[in-house]
Parts: sequence; structure tokens; C-alpha cells
Amino acid sequence: MPGKAKKTVPPDQGRKAAYVMRNRAALLHSTQEVLAVKGQAATIEDIAEHAQIAVSTVYKHFKDKDALISATILNAFAEWEAWAESFAMQSKDPLEQLVMPMRLFVRLNKTHPHHAQTLVNYFAVVARIVPQLQVKLIGHVTALNKAKLLKLDDPAAAARHFHAVITFAVIDQVTNTKATEKDADESIRAALALFGIPDNLAKKLAFAPLPKLNK
Repeated sequence: MPGKAKKTVPPDQGRKAAYVMRNRAALLHSTQEVLAVKGQAATIEDIAEHAQIAVSTVYKHFKDKDALISATILNAFAEWEAWAESFAMQSKDPLEQLVMPMRLFVRLNKTHPHHAQTLVNYFAVVARIVPQLQVKLIGHVTALNKAKLLKLDDPAAAARHFHAVITFAVIDQVTNTKATEKDADESIRAALALFGIPDNLAKKLAFAPLPKLNK
């Protein structure tokens, strides 16, 4: 029986799709820049002006400002995850690979201050997309559990609880002028108990020397 012919995308449609994706990516980065300067006062008009596009074009991509902000935060977080994972993969220890991004996350106000401020300014929006922000962490913890490097009855629940702890650690770093990086690492040390990691090992993981961080 002959195989089904593969569907081909006409060149003009392929170019159009690529053009739309480039415009969307440019819009998301423009939104990041506007939010960093104007915070909650930013409007769709501000974003459109900065991106040098019509307001109507913004609405072709996103139904409203909240949808645009959500997409912008998710895009920024994906870029940050790739950055953090590049450091985590320098270690061969699976637990260090798990904890390193967490230690970098609680330093978000130092390494990516615009992202950290946006998290605080738009926390209501962030709260709605938390499940999407937790996907990789849940997958990582679940994989370690299957490999018996962690012993958890419900790895997904443990990961969600841990994510909540470190998110509020980031908020504390942004809003509390007395907060220190040691405080951030202490929050990780304490939260690692959620993964069943004994405190002596948690302390080692949470306070190990960090590599030189380049944004």
C-alpha cells in the first residue's frame, strides 16, 4: 500500500508564518523593555509605540493586555531557564543540576532585575500562569524520583510547593531592602526538605560556590 503523500507548505505561506513569528517575538521583547521602564503604568499604546507598530497589530497577536503580559513573562522565563540550565549542566551531580537553577532564580533581582521587578509588579498575572512556569521543575523532580534519587510519594506536589517557596524568596529579594543572598540560599536550604533531602546535604547544595554569572 503506497504511503500517504506528505503535505507541503507553499513557500509564500511559510514566509508569512515566519514573518508573523518574528513580529510576535519582537513585540514580546519590546513589551519586556517597556515593562522594565513603566511597570504597571505601561499601556498597549506605550508598547505599540516602542515596538513601532500599530495598536491594531498588537491586538492581532493578543486579545488584551493581560494576554500580552502573560506571553511576555512566559517568553522571558523560557529565556531565563535556558540561561540557568547552561550553568546547571556544568555539574555532573543530578541534585546539583536540580538546585543550581533554584539558586539562580532567587538571585533574579541581581542577574535579571527587570524580570524580577515584572514578577512583583504583575504578580496577579504570574499567579494565573504558574502551572506553565512549573512544568520543567515538575518534570525534573519526577525524573529524579523515578531514578530513586529522591523518594517522594507525590513529586509533582513537592515541586509545586517548592516553586511557591522560591517565588516568594524572589519577591523578598526585590521588596525587602534588608534581604541578602544568604537569606535566599537559606530559603532553598529549608525548602529542600520538601524533597526529602537531609539538612546536611541541603546545606551543602544551597551554599556551594556559584560559577561566575554572566547575564
